[in-house]
Amino acid sequence: MIRVRVSGEIDASTVDMLARAIEPHLDISNARILVDMSEVTFLGTAGLRALARAEHHARRVGSELHLVGPTTAVRRSLALLEMLRA
Repeated sequence: MIRVRVSGEIDASTVDMLARAIEPHLDISNARILVDMSEVTFLGTAGLRALARAEHHARRVGSELHLVGPTTAVRRSLALLEMLRA
């Protein structure tokens, strides 16, 4: 199991830090990658896109990417994304 902690605001100006934290683990096959979101205060569309790309990449190599400890801000962004997908 791999745990990645992220914090603060995740938007267009900070999304590269999120990607740099997650990307080194994405090519490990059969891994369980936990992204700890318990200290994230904002999750914008750039962050949502980066997480979706990371999750897709992880699945392609047989791994799993899970968000853990989502804050209210993270849950709101994820809920909005689900509403847009419907």
